[in-house]
Amino acid sequence: MDSPKAIKDRPMRMQFDSRVRLAVAGQNDMIVRFAQSLSEGGMFVRDDTPAAVGSRVLVEFLLPDGKPLCRLTAEVVHARPAMVPGENTAGMGLKFVEYDDDAKALRASLSQAAPKDEPQARAPGIAEPDQPPMRAPAPETLNVPGPPPLLALKGPVVGIDLGTSNSSIAIVEGGRPRVIASDRGYEAVPSVVFVGEDGKISVGHKAVERMILAPSRAVYGAKRFLGRPYASREVRTLGHFFAYELVEGPKGLAAAKVGDVVLPLEIVAAHILRELGEMARHHLGEEVHRAVITVPAYFGESQRQAVREAGRLAGFYVERLINEPTAAAVAFGYDRGMARTVLVYDLGGGTFDASILRIDGNEFVVLASDGDPFLGGTDFDDRLTEYALMTFERQHQLNLHNDIVAVQRLRFAAEVAKRQLSEAMTALIDLPYIASAKTGYLDLRMTFEREVLESLTQDLVDRTLNIVQSVLDQAGIGSKELDDVLLVGGQSRSPQVRRLVVERFGKQPSKAVHPDEAVALGASIVADWVRSNRPVLLTDLLPASIRIGAPDGLTTVLLPRGARLPAGTHVEVSPQGRSSAPMSVQLYRGEAERADENTFLGAIRFAPIASSAAVTAKVKVTVNVAADGLLSVSARHPLTGEVKELDVSLVEADGAVS
Repeated sequence: MDSPKAIKDRPMRMQFDSRVRLAVAGQNDMIVRFAQSLSEGGMFVRDDTPAAVGSRVLVEFLLPDGKPLCRLTAEVVHARPAMVPGENTAGMGLKFVEYDDDAKALRASLSQAAPKDEPQARAPGIAEPDQPPMRAPAPETLNVPGPPPLLALKGPVVGIDLGTSNSSIAIVEGGRPRVIASDRGYEAVPSVVFVGEDGKISVGHKAVERMILAPSRAVYGAKRFLGRPYASREVRTLGHFFAYELVEGPKGLAAAKVGDVVLPLEIVAAHILRELGEMARHHLGEEVHRAVITVPAYFGESQRQAVREAGRLAGFYVERLINEPTAAAVAFGYDRGMARTVLVYDLGGGTFDASILRIDGNEFVVLASDGDPFLGGTDFDDRLTEYALMTFERQHQLNLHNDIVAVQRLRFAAEVAKRQLSEAMTALIDLPYIASAKTGYLDLRMTFEREVLESLTQDLVDRTLNIVQSVLDQAGIGSKELDDVLLVGGQSRSPQVRRLVVERFGKQPSKAVHPDEAVALGASIVADWVRSNRPVLLTDLLPASIRIGAPDGLTTVLLPRGARLPAGTHVEVSPQGRSSAPMSVQLYRGEAERADENTFLGAIRFAPIASSAAVTAKVKVTVNVAADGLLSVSARHPLTGEVKELDVSLVEADGAVS
């Protein structure tokens, strides 16, 4: 007769429809990684071919020696198969229905050790990655609703263009994609969040209205810094150009400080996404919890994860991230039965992307892509604003740069004038009482010619064309091999841009897509594919190489730039030559051979082991990038079997997971 221990260790395959095995180093490791799942009675498990809804699943937490730490019985309450192999959002939502004695003891210890209103080591309002909880705490003044409940992942799927300057949401109705308008008739929401002195949040048009008199209390253009470490070169170089202050937020990422409130940029984005979600709910008359969200093609791993996190905080289950140029190409080519090679020139409010795609029926393959995160319409506005400030100073010997209200008034007027210059040859800026002097109040009244604006911004357009040439070179395609050029983004309406594109390619840009709506419409088409469980025939590229660091300060490429997604690899890392040294795996993003010239993604470290075998043992590292560009890294200790994972969206200040 088998002993009770043997009965416990025996696989119970016949009693269940499927089995999930999760490796843990021990009880402490399980508590750190799965405490919330145990407390809330459910979890999400990634799986390209999940079990059907209603199935019974055996969940086993296994120790390094293969023996179970504890077991649970779960029911599948949500299942989403992969549309393409390795898709990051594929998997099943599990609801725990039965616990063995060890699992019950662990769950009881959790309820005694940590009060429910004190989640461990988590920024306010930010959910744990990869294990979507059914709720998430948030400060009352920020009023972020948190991730959607696991059981509510049904219903419509919307497409969202989360922009630097403006954002929009779209859905397919009656077989046709359309942008959803607000109850006030607006089809775009300004990507602005205003924090009042009382802590009250205003979003979109209401935020813009309030920021005129208090610019320093408005957070705008935050997408440029979303998911970037505060210590990054981009934040240090460009962060001071905003009226609000950028500070170090949770996990070392850039955050906005407004008064005494520090807003993680994921929460800023979540407020914008929630505003869009409310528009969709009002339009459809039902709750909306599922979305496909677009990101710039050049966005790195931590930035993509930050967008996904923002979506969760806004109450969305993010079905997929899709690159903005790819979404525009889908809007252009879907269901048109074409076989064409197209260039997408996407010059939006804050970013520029260029991608070359091959469209064959309803299959969209990216051949090359590149971009600049700090090149967009706001930079054109800044040039005109600065020109007006300098002209006013010469005329009146009065410097307005330190008057943030005056500068904001002028910036708004400059944007309006820039748009007028797209249709007319001259535009007028007329701002009464812009400043006071000994002689009384002064007005700012200037007439601008289109020629002046174009001379001020010629170098910006040249930068976009240089990136386009780089993309052509990467794809190995000549200009004459392009069948179409798509101009996307509000700034692409500029006559200067259109004229130079025609000169460069010898053909008129296609008028088949709306510059302001193409990205949202393309995202809604992909969302409709997700809703109907049709295969998503999109093939994107890795925007930058993933590298592993060596003790000598150099790096080796694990996955090269331009690799077709999804992609993955395995590598073994040697220790540093002595058993007393910790085993470390350091990951970077970029094209430089030297580690310090790339973007540091993070590190996984194992404690040293006093053993002669540790000198020659090698850490096994697995690197995967999903179809939507999300990176996952795991490392397995060769002696203990301990497995650690790196989540680049939750990197500590020193980037280490230890």
